[in-house]
This record gives sequence, C-alpha cells and structure tokens, in this order.
Amino acid sequence: MRRNAFLLVLTVIGSALLWWPVTIEPNLDLPFWLPLLFIALLTGLAAALSGGRWPLFVVASTVGTFAGVCGGFAIWTSSDPIAGSYAPYGVAMATLATVLVSLIAALAGLKVSLSNENRRRAAWLVLLFCAGFGPAALAVTPPLVAYRIARNDRVAAERFESLKNAVERTMAEAGDPERICDGQVVKQHYSGPPFSEKDWHFISGNYVKQGGYVFGIYCREKGGYTIDAFPARQKSDGTRRFCTDESRRMGCGMEWNRSRNACIACTK
Repeated sequence: MRRNAFLLVLTVIGSALLWWPVTIEPNLDLPFWLPLLFIALLTGLAAALSGGRWPLFVVASTVGTFAGVCGGFAIWTSSDPIAGSYAPYGVAMATLATVLVSLIAALAGLKVSLSNENRRRAAWLVLLFCAGFGPAALAVTPPLVAYRIARNDRVAAERFESLKNAVERTMAEAGDPERICDGQVVKQHYSGPPFSEKDWHFISGNYVKQGGYVFGIYCREKGGYTIDAFPARQKSDGTRRFCTDESRRMGCGMEWNRSRNACIACTK
C-alpha cells in the first residue's frame, strides 16, 4: 500500500513538474512531445511496479499535467498578449495528449515483466529519472538561457558589423546605391558569421532570422541605406538593438520619419 501511494504521489508531482521547463519564460525551447515522452515512461513503469492498478496512474498523470500546465502559465505569464490568450487551449491540448499517452503507456506497462530484482531496480531508477527530469531541467534553464543570450548578442554584433562593412564596400565599388538591393552582390563582400543562401535572396528589402536575431537591409533610402537588427524574442534570444545608415552612425532602433527609415539614437 505504501509503495502504491508513493508511486501515485511521484506520478502526480513528476507529471506536473515535467511541464514547467516548457512553460517557464524564457525557456530552452524544449519540444512539446518531450514531457509526454517522460510522462509515458513514468506512467507505464508506475503501473508495472504497482501490480496492475493502472487506472490510478492514468488519472494521476492527467491530474499532474493539468495542475502543472495551469501552474506554469500562472507563474510565468507570457510576455506576448496574443500567445497568452491561447493558454487555455494549451492546457486542454496537454491534458488530452496526456490522457492518450498515459493510457497507452499504462496498458503497455502491464505487459512488462518485473519478475526479478534487477529488473525492478532498473525500473525504479528509470522512474526516478523521469520524475526528476522536470526539476533538473528547470534548474538549468536560467543559466543556459543566459548563455544563449550572451552568445546571440556577441554573434549578432559580429554579423551586423560585417554586414555594415559589406554594404559600404558594395556601394563604394559599384557606384550605384541600388546595387545593395541585390543580396548576392552584398554577399561577395561579407566575411562574418554565415547567413544561408536563402537569407541572401531576401535580406535586402526584407528581414531574415539567424542566431536568434532578425536582420534587414533597407536599400532604397534616397540614395542611402538603413541596416536594422534586433532579437527575434526580447529576453529570450538577445538584449541588444543595432541600426546604422550611410552616415555610419550607430543607433539602437529604427523608425519611419515620414521620408525614410531612420535610426534612433541610443540612450545613455
């Protein structure tokens, strides 16, 4: 009885905490199916170790998921109001997916033979690993996100500087400001961290995403240009903002000044 009670508590808490690394903001962009995979293992092994009382563990994992997703969205409110409005749908999808996955896993767990001590010990180890994955992932999320942001900021600065130099060299060499509207021409003078071939087709006149940052070249600015770069997701992908134009002055943002896209001066 104590064993089954412990398994039930472990299943509820483990299932709940497995969703927190997904709902925390900013997060590591873990896939939606990863918590479901661990919940399936957790439920199946708990059912096998319980001696066949599988319906209890289907209910336990479902209750844990519902509580965990609701709690995660309540603690870490989405910075995007539009995304936040879809939170109830996220709760419903996660809960329904858990019902299906845990039901299949629990029935499969009944067919697992744990007749000897070594198999039971291995099952307990995997069970505890699955239950502990959520707290462990949650603990490492802040430092890993901080590392990702610092890396993205550094690489974005290198990309921006090299892109600025490439545009300037293209204009000086061609003598025609609109040559920078051809990304393939700009590419010939670029030497920074790489953009994809597709990016070079769209970067002039559009925005492209690389390394958590968005880059764009406005190439028809009354004989000049404006280069803009910013994080794809504030507080998740980066913290800086880059802008420059044919004056070579640096800015920290861009705005339309009724005649062209102009850089916004950085505030000290």
